[in-house]
Amino acid sequence: MYCPLKIDNNHGLIFSSSITPISVTVNIELKNKLNSYEILILDKNSNEILRKSLRSDESNTLLETSFTWDLKSKSNSYVESGCYIISLIDTSNELKCCSIECKVVDTRNILSITRSLKRSTPNIPRPLFSIYFDIIEDIQGVILERLKNNRFEEPYFVACITACFIQEMADDIQNQSKSRILDLMAEFQSKNSMSEKTTRLSLWALFDFLINYMSDMEDCLRANAMAKCGQCHLTQHDKAQIVSSLVLAICPHCKTIIFPNNVIGSIAEKIIEGIIKFGIKYVSTKHVNKSISICQTLPLGNSCDVVIR
Repeated sequence: MYCPLKIDNNHGLIFSSSITPISVTVNIELKNKLNSYEILILDKNSNEILRKSLRSDESNTLLETSFTWDLKSKSNSYVESGCYIISLIDTSNELKCCSIECKVVDTRNILSITRSLKRSTPNIPRPLFSIYFDIIEDIQGVILERLKNNRFEEPYFVACITACFIQEMADDIQNQSKSRILDLMAEFQSKNSMSEKTTRLSLWALFDFLINYMSDMEDCLRANAMAKCGQCHLTQHDKAQIVSSLVLAICPHCKTIIFPNNVIGSIAEKIIEGIIKFGIKYVSTKHVNKSISICQTLPLGNSCDVVIR
């Protein structure tokens, strides 16, 4: 059935300093020039979020206009993450002409949750905990920046995965007695002596920690996050963007070798950096694919029910 409503970007993202609004095009032939129309936005429980009048030119028999929703409710506050229904209403008889679904993700808590985890006091050595969540924060930061710059084909899904992934970590650490993350860190610490003044790991220790200890756990958390968001695949483009984000965020933490400040040192540094980036890309691709495989074995949740606490 023909629908006079069309969403130009089927996602809305709320960031700390900006938003990606939802833009809707309205194109309807007016049977009666005296008819008036409204845009009505409802949440999944049919609660009214916003209502806006659309005005037409009385000399025209066609209503062509656009509507941009700034992701705020009638109380002027940002809405929660989830799915919303945008409807075109003929106000002469309160007839609903057409409805379409749109999606919103509030990403503002992603980095704040990560930073709060770094400030928590788990029963493991503080240096290792800080090093790990410095890396996690950098990864989330790069992904969020790319979401702002519209670098993903399915930004709603990527934003949901990112939010759910960090929430999965927070939930795991909150239950310290059964935390997989804390157990893995404690196991690594028991086999590697670390001073309280340690601020970074050597290249090989970092490789050992991230790959041999943390990666399998992260694969499961990522798979759970994808399943909760209701989808078990990524587009090739979005997968490449996520892997690229991992490379960009992790690589600086691997620069533990000091090279001579001369031409030879500069060349050697570029060669080593290229090798490290290639290695991170190879390993990251492998583990993102593993997460997708795990997700395919899990029951998919309802993306409308994603809650970012």
